[in-house]
This record gives sequence, C-alpha cells and structure tokens, in this order.
Amino acid sequence: MLTALQIIAERKIEEFFQSDRVPDLSHWKNRPLPVEDLSNVPADLRLAYKILKNAGYVPEEVALRKEIARTEDLLTHCRDEKVKFKQLKKLGYLQFKLECRMGRSLILDSDSPYYPRVVEKIPVRDKEG
Repeated sequence: MLTALQIIAERKIEEFFQSDRVPDLSHWKNRPLPVEDLSNVPADLRLAYKILKNAGYVPEEVALRKEIARTEDLLTHCRDEKVKFKQLKKLGYLQFKLECRMGRSLILDSDSPYYPRVVEKIPVRDKEG
C-alpha cells in the first residue's frame, strides 16, 4: 500500500517526464558518470560536502589558495615596483591567513627547499631599467 507522499512523488515524476522540461542527456548514454573522489573526507561528512559542492560553496582554504596563486601570478607579470610591493604585502597577509586556518606554518625562509623556486619566479628590475 502506497502512502500519500509516495503517490504525490510518483505523480510529480510522471508530470516531469511528460513535460518539455526533460533535459537532453543523450551525451551520457552508455557512459559512466564521472567519479567524485571523496575518499579523504570522513564517511559521515561526505553527503554534506557533496551538497555544499553542488551549491557552489568553496571552502575558505581553497579560496585562499586560489587567491594566493592569482597574486603570485600577478607578481610575476608586474612591472611597477610600487604595485609589486603592494602585492607582496597582500601575498604575505593571505599566506598568514591560510597559516592560521590550517594551523601550520607556510613561511618560506632561506632554509626552505621552496625558497629558490619562489625567488626565481619573481623578477625584480634594477633602477636603471
């Protein structure tokens, strides 16, 4: 015996398929759906993460990393020393903010293995050129 909720759901599904609003999904015919790797997310949080992802929510850490990457890219192409200095300050702030969120240090001092790679990406013009 069907409940009232099941009857309403069946009726809504039938109405949907009879309407012209059915999307064309022929490009997915005989192809598997893309696999979403949520193996690093605890099992009890996977559904919540999927809902947030489908709603367009981006975790703050991811947004900060993207902003850091954009700022670093801007620094590599920047020619004005004043703008470059301002972007370096912004980069420092963003890295500090990410450090606080992650609970670990992201400082690149001269002993860090990444230091030479970062320094070589940021060109600095001399005063004559």
